[in-house]
Amino acid sequence: MEDLKIALYERGADVVRCIDISELSPELTQGYTKAIVFCMALSKEFIRDIHKGMPVPEEQDDYLQKDKMVNELADWVAKYLQQMGYRAYSQSENSNLHSGHYDEKTKTSVLPHKTIARLAGLGFIGKNNLLVTEAYGCGFCMCTVLTDAPFEVEQYTEVATKCGECDNCKRICPAKAIHGKGWLLPGKREDIIDVFSCRCALKCMVNCPWTLKYAGVYS
Repeated sequence: MEDLKIALYERGADVVRCIDISELSPELTQGYTKAIVFCMALSKEFIRDIHKGMPVPEEQDDYLQKDKMVNELADWVAKYLQQMGYRAYSQSENSNLHSGHYDEKTKTSVLPHKTIARLAGLGFIGKNNLLVTEAYGCGFCMCTVLTDAPFEVEQYTEVATKCGECDNCKRICPAKAIHGKGWLLPGKREDIIDVFSCRCALKCMVNCPWTLKYAGVYS
């Protein structure tokens, strides 16, 4: 795992964690016992530009670039592990679509990255339905790989929600898709957001206080 972590960091990952998922339902895990989650932080300049309402050309869109990179990285990790003789499944967008593990009609994944990241203690589900971390707020892209490779898994404490009374994401959402409710187990996505109205404007991401703190908009 240490060698793989080094390779992931060299390829641009800012956070890498490996956890045991054997206690989850086999319907979710496909029978895999471990999951690797990794994140790439968005540039602070990009977040500040979106926060200011500045137009960002597609070729300079750091979100699109990092999202593409983490998906490609997941495919690379799965192939690397398979070449080592282990079973591995990339949860990249293309992989999930082709295998039927993402339903375009309902916009749902069998095992969301956020579920794995939350179990890995990376952060909590915010009122904007995004994973919120203390280090980067929501300002990052992430992907996951499932495997049975004999890694030493890490133990993490799940992070409690810290949204409190903040409703920045609800107020700023141009589509009014966010309900302003905190996520609690056994919560459902529909309790906090209407994903079918979401325009992916990134407003809720960059206006989260944790994201703004990371970007240096305020301390």
